[in-house]
Amino acid sequence: MFTRKTKIALGKAILTRKSPVYVQFAVTKNCNLGCGMCASSVSRKAEKELSLAEIEKIADRLEKIRAGIILLTGGEPFLRPDISQIIRIFSEKGFTVRLQTNGTLATEENIRQACAAGMKEVTISLNSLDPQVHDSISGQSGSWDKTIACFSRFSRILPPQNTLLGINTVVCRRNLKELPQIIKFATRLGFYSSLIPIHVSATAADGEFIIRKEAPDFSFRKEDFSDLDRAYREIIAMKKNGYNIYNSYKFLRSSTRFLKGQRINWHCDSPDLYFAISPSGNFLPCADLNSEISLLDGNFVDLYRSGAFRSRIRKMVGNCKGCFYACWPEISFLCRDPRVLVERLLFGLQTSLSTRTSVTEEQCREIIKEIKEEKG
Repeated sequence: MFTRKTKIALGKAILTRKSPVYVQFAVTKNCNLGCGMCASSVSRKAEKELSLAEIEKIADRLEKIRAGIILLTGGEPFLRPDISQIIRIFSEKGFTVRLQTNGTLATEENIRQACAAGMKEVTISLNSLDPQVHDSISGQSGSWDKTIACFSRFSRILPPQNTLLGINTVVCRRNLKELPQIIKFATRLGFYSSLIPIHVSATAADGEFIIRKEAPDFSFRKEDFSDLDRAYREIIAMKKNGYNIYNSYKFLRSSTRFLKGQRINWHCDSPDLYFAISPSGNFLPCADLNSEISLLDGNFVDLYRSGAFRSRIRKMVGNCKGCFYACWPEISFLCRDPRVLVERLLFGLQTSLSTRTSVTEEQCREIIKEIKEEKG
């Protein structure tokens, strides 16, 4: 499902560790939900969103530095009525375009438009199979029903081969016991489950990070640690038994340490292998760290390629308190650990040969009911 451009960028990244294979672009600062662990919309409220002409310039810059995968996120990308046009800008330049959405605004029409524009990969947020738990996390009553409905739409509209549908779940103390059920649900749909450890700020006044928010009810406590270890042992066993889990074994085995408050000493490869872009077009070392460097600057390509710039950003991420968002470490693991590389190559072969079947909304609900009854 990767384009030729992405395969070239990936090969160069593996060989040199100096190719920006993955770029996360927040195309909007706005979101229709108010997730209890996310401060993104508040952090970005002063930003001005880019026009299509400005986004075209961003795409030109990314083409010149030979990026590969472009993740379009937000906020909520479907809040932009021109999201299909944004997708087309990147897909026509040969990038692999992935969309990250909460699904609540994904209609038949805008999904079809996004597919026609070149969208090949989609990840959708689902934090519980229980409507009340999911809605309490998202901060919006009825969001669970809308998300479940969107799974059917995506499964029916995206081509059944050479596309990827994933479910993103933020791992927190509110949904820990449900993780195996969510993985079963994703697998039954032909989707892939991606588990992202919760990231929170120590205090509400901590303005160091863009996304993290003070959310003590979401964080794990010492009395949760045995349940946390047990859950991840089960998840790893499920992956070995063929369940559709996108995360690498290395990422899963390290996640419990991060969730217990320990720093994971993985090598952050920003800006060499990845970086993020803010809604106003600023370069970000990652989605959680600010900067005032603009990709709209005509000198950005030369700046990015300079040794002084790279040293500056490496120092910045080196002083970071640490993170374990799936996107960054997974790319580093892929490029630095031969075992993860083999695992990913096998995953790519598996997904290229698989065919996903479409499901109705009623079937989605029936699958959830069956999975919950299995537990009982």
